[in-house]
Amino acid sequence: MLVSYQIRPRDVLACHNPLNLVKKFFEDTWATKGMAAWLLLPSSFLYQLGWRGYLAIYQLGIKKAHIPEVPTICIGNLTAGGSGKTPFTLAIAEHLMSTGRKVVISTSGYGSPKYHGASVAPSGELDIDIWGDESTMFRTLLPDTPLIVGHDRVEAAKLAAKNFADHVMLMDDGFQHLRIKPDISIIIEPEVENDFCFPAGPYREPISVGHSRADRVMTYGADLIARPITIENVQGEPLEKGSRVAVLCAIGQPHRFSNALLTAGYQVTEAVVKADHDRLDAGNLLEKLNPLLPLVVTAKDFVKLRKRQNLEGRRISIAHYRVTPRNEHEFYPWIESIIDELHKEKTAR
Repeated sequence: MLVSYQIRPRDVLACHNPLNLVKKFFEDTWATKGMAAWLLLPSSFLYQLGWRGYLAIYQLGIKKAHIPEVPTICIGNLTAGGSGKTPFTLAIAEHLMSTGRKVVISTSGYGSPKYHGASVAPSGELDIDIWGDESTMFRTLLPDTPLIVGHDRVEAAKLAAKNFADHVMLMDDGFQHLRIKPDISIIIEPEVENDFCFPAGPYREPISVGHSRADRVMTYGADLIARPITIENVQGEPLEKGSRVAVLCAIGQPHRFSNALLTAGYQVTEAVVKADHDRLDAGNLLEKLNPLLPLVVTAKDFVKLRKRQNLEGRRISIAHYRVTPRNEHEFYPWIESIIDELHKEKTAR
């Protein structure tokens, strides 16, 4: 009897690089409220004190946050790692564009040379080594949507105002970027057992503080649901329902990807899971995967994988994962009405 392989967040392959070992230690610590988490809890209180002090600088008006000149929506979270922000950013962008509204996406370009500062990405296909995996993925999936890449969200907002004044700017991440004050802040809460702050847990700020700053808090199941996964064949024979497949991914929540495939009827029997944003360029990356099994990857991972030279003969498919608000008929009218009022208000300034 065949048992499908269930990807778990801690299935990331071990590496002898000291930095990766440290990272894996914290990933393991943050997964549960184990002994290591409790031992680190006193330092977590110090971290919270520092964060509250940093936040107070803006709340008391000692420093002024930048107010964007274009309507700006932040899709963020409170935890380190993936929470589904990017799929939800895509869902909002696609919906707004379907209603005739113009969208520009701001993404950090994490791990790329464009991470520092902010730059308007050129039209056409992007070089992943320059612009990063998420930026390249956005351009592949939304080829006509302008992109601003870089961690400096204030500069991104200024570029949006200069180049895309009639657009809505969607910020993928950046909720803790206090130098900017988005018009709407939506945070996605992942399913986690450990609710401690750094370094004892994955939270970047206390939950109660983060929730109070957000306009909307959304959780999977109650507020967000996954759409049925769609499969795009890119090499070899099309993938049939019920097929045994191998999985390769480097995303924040690999178990969510695996669950979506299992729900769609595919049997995940082998997997290689790397840390989020891994370049997928290791020479032995595919050696652990049966070359006779169809290989299924995410859209974010395929933009990196397609640069490899040793893919000949493999069947490769992209699994497109999307989420949607559970109550679309309430959520989208809410966000559209705010955007329309913001356009009037900001244009009148």
